Amino acid sequence: MTPIIDIDSHFEPGGDWLEPYPGLAARLPKLDPAILAVDAIVGDFLRDVPDGERPPAAELLPPGLLTLFGNEKLAEADRRKDFEGKSQFQVANAEARVAWLDRQGIAVQNVICLSGFAYNLFLDDPALRREVLHTCDTWLAETCAASGGRLLPVATPDFTELEVAVAELERMRRLGSRIFLIPGHPVGGVSPAHPSWDRVWSAAVSLGMAPMLHVGLQHARFDPGWANVGGDATLLRMIGSSHRHVAPMTLIYSLVYAGAFERFPTLTLLLAEVGTGWLPFVMREIDDRVSPVAELFIGKSSLPLRPSEYLARNVRATPLSGGNDQPLVDIMRELPEEMIVFSSDFPHFEGFTDPMGYYADALNEVSSEHRDRFLGGSMADVFARMKDPVV
Repeated sequence: MTPIIDIDSHFEPGGDWLEPYPGLAARLPKLDPAILAVDAIVGDFLRDVPDGERPPAAELLPPGLLTLFGNEKLAEADRRKDFEGKSQFQVANAEARVAWLDRQGIAVQNVICLSGFAYNLFLDDPALRREVLHTCDTWLAETCAASGGRLLPVATPDFTELEVAVAELERMRRLGSRIFLIPGHPVGGVSPAHPSWDRVWSAAVSLGMAPMLHVGLQHARFDPGWANVGGDATLLRMIGSSHRHVAPMTLIYSLVYAGAFERFPTLTLLLAEVGTGWLPFVMREIDDRVSPVAELFIGKSSLPLRPSEYLARNVRATPLSGGNDQPLVDIMRELPEEMIVFSSDFPHFEGFTDPMGYYADALNEVSSEHRDRFLGGSMADVFARMKDPVV
C-alpha cells in the first residue's frame, strides 16, 4: 500500500507562536478573531460597499464566534485530548500530532500555520508584513522539526517582491517544506499567470515544491451592487461564504491559457478547502475557448494540449465533508483518477476527527487502486516527477 500523505493540516496557536520573538511581538497589534472572521467571510464585498450602506459591524460577526474561537466545541474533547488548548487557536505539539498520525496510519502530514498571515489585515508596512511571515515560517519549521520528518512545514512567502519570495522558498525547502501557499488573486496588479511569475514556478519545480491555494488566500471582487442586500448581515454572510470557488477557477483558467503549465509541465497546483464539486464542470467547460466556434471570436490557441489535459495533469484538489464535496464518489468518477487527493484539515472544526474512518466509509464503492491513488499515490507522483520524492 502506498504511504498516506496528508496535504492540509494546521498548527494555529493564535499569538503563542510569537513568544520566542518578544521584540517582534512588541511591534505588532493584538489580533482580533472577530475581525478576522468577518473579513474571511465578507471582506471582499465590504471593501467595495460605502460605510453607510453596510450592515452594523456587530451584526456582521458570525453567530458562532465564541464557539469557533473561545468555548470548547460540542464533541471536540476527544479530538483535542492530546493538545493543550481548547479552541481554533491552540498550542502546537509535534509529539502529540505524530501520535495522532500513528493512530490514523498517516505517513507524512503537511502543516499550515496562518497565524502569521493573519497579521496582513492589520499591518500597512510591507517590510513588517514580510518579517512576520518569515518569522512565522521559521517558528513552524522549528516546531515541525521535532517530528523527525513526519510533519512538513508549509511555507507562506510574501509575493510583493518575487525575488524575496523565491529566496523564502529556497530557505523553507532547506527546512523541510514541500508545499507553499500562493494567493488566488493578482499581487500588485500582476496575475500569478504573468510571465514574471515564471521565476516562482521555476524555483518550485527545481526545489520539488508544490504551490497551494488554500481557503482564505483567495479574493473575489464583485460589483458592489451584489453586496448591497439592504443591510441584511445574515444574507451578506451567506453570499460571502459562497464566493470561495471564484478565485480558484480564475487561477486555473489563467495558468492554463497563459501557458504556465506548458512551460512547467511538472508544476502542480494544489487546491485546499475551496471545494471540489465544481471541478467536473470546469473539466468540461475549459476546452470551450479552443473550440471551432470560439476560434471565430478569439483566435486559435497555440497550446499543444487541450486545456482539460493541463487541468488533468497539473491540478490536484482535496475535499472536505461539505455539500460541495458530496457525493465524493460521483465527483471522483467524473474526474481523472489522479485529481482528487487526501487531507485531514486536522484539527480544524471543519476537518476530520477520524479521517481514515471517514474515507473508509465514503469511498467503500471505489476500487482499492483508486483509494490508494487518493490517499497518497497521486501526491507521491507529484513530487517524484520533480525528481524529489517525498516518501
